[in-house]
Amino acid sequence: MGYANNFQDAMGILEEKITEQSATTAGFWSTDGYDFNESKALKNGKFVGLALDEDNQSDLTQERVKT
Repeated sequence: MGYANNFQDAMGILEEKITEQSATTAGFWSTDGYDFNESKALKNGKFVGLALDEDNQSDLTQERVKT
């Protein structure tokens, strides 16, 4: 994995900016099945949105979107 220490960080950075504007985050997503070390997209143990990993787990994308 080429980005295990900053997996989905962009999603976390965007969520932080949205929260700063007094918005409420909806759509948290389980980290089950993902292989990473750190992520700014984690909040209370879940991703702040649907995390898709096209580089390493593209075979799981359709099922994750469907779910």
